[in-house]
Amino acid sequence: PSASSSAAAAAAVPRAAPGAGEEGEELPRRCMQRLGRELKQIEAHRAKTLSEHGVELDLSDPSGTDLRAWRLRILSSSFDPQGSLGGQLRAQRIDAVELEVWIPNHFPDEPPKVRVLQPSFKPGSFFVHQHGALCLELLTRQGWPSATTLPMLGVQIKNDMSQGRGTVSGPGPMGDPGPVGRSAAWAAARKIESAHSDWNSFSTG
Repeated sequence: PSASSSAAAAAAVPRAAPGAGEEGEELPRRCMQRLGRELKQIEAHRAKTLSEHGVELDLSDPSGTDLRAWRLRILSSSFDPQGSLGGQLRAQRIDAVELEVWIPNHFPDEPPKVRVLQPSFKPGSFFVHQHGALCLELLTRQGWPSATTLPMLGVQIKNDMSQGRGTVSGPGPMGDPGPVGRSAAWAAARKIESAHSDWNSFSTG
């Protein structure tokens, strides 16, 4: 998806485009209003967010009408080269960590769901688990501040992953990129969240 497609989506927000996500439901009005503001801010500060943080956000839907699924890219060059994650990404010539950000109906009161699409991590490494499920306290109900914007989320994910440790397996995908992989990732995240409260314990690989 391009910046122009996201800009077009921003203009279309008042029409409350459908969110083809939770069993075909449309996103609630409050959620749509928040995402409309997010889109405008993302476009207004796109260059600055990329240059200062190495973070880029776009809608996954090329038509710009589905505001539920987003593609988050964190450039490998933005990670500390002396850190474990940054060093491994560079050694394997991986350009970016790519993630999917999925908006639930009760956003922003509930956090987005996030999974890593690529590269491939050894499960448990850098907070990445089976099927790419990203498990961070920020992504739990108790740890999510509703004022967090999507770019802020991207920066925090980068910072949290940087503090983890483990193994980057290779440049390939972490799991099925479609709905099957998405459902599997959310199930893995729910299982971990329900069983544990010490999120730092999941940074080892």
